[in-house]
Amino acid sequence: MFTWRLIALCALPLFLSGCFAAVVGGTAAVSSGVHDQRSIGTQIDDVTLSTKIDARLIAEKDMPSRWVSVQVIEGKATLTGHLPTERHIQRAIYITESIRGVRSVHSELLVGKPAIGAMMSDSWITAQVKTKLWNDKLVSGFSIKVDTVEGKVYLQGIVNDFVQRQRAKDIALKVEGVTAIVDLMQVAAK
Repeated sequence: MFTWRLIALCALPLFLSGCFAAVVGGTAAVSSGVHDQRSIGTQIDDVTLSTKIDARLIAEKDMPSRWVSVQVIEGKATLTGHLPTERHIQRAIYITESIRGVRSVHSELLVGKPAIGAMMSDSWITAQVKTKLWNDKLVSGFSIKVDTVEGKVYLQGIVNDFVQRQRAKDIALKVEGVTAIVDLMQVAAK
């Protein structure tokens, strides 16, 4: 049973997600189970929820979900990216809230269409932040999810203490092109 869960954890984001970040995040989650503060079961549940949200947004008529990134940590969903109208954003939130297992939804969706140059810059910033987190001795790049929209970096995940939380923010702030940090990280309960 565990083997099937592990396979599902790896395969679902690859086959159903419309976002490159979700594929990278899902694949990294498989190799990082030891580094993540969440149990393997919770990680699998979170990836499954993320995949369900992605699939529902993709299936929705008139929903350009390719510009939406979904992160789920302990059942709490965060939506980032762009949608054409406020009506689209409200619909995306409603769809996410309606999925069984989603405990809460935090939307950072922006109205409009992302510029190609901004998307490329955001991908570069995300890669730089992740690389620096992976190479840091104090924080785990595997337990902190990173997403960037118009230079604003979203950090989400579970860290051991406030020192790690601050260190992750400091690392992200030093990356060229970062305009702001949105701290959605949680400190692990001891």
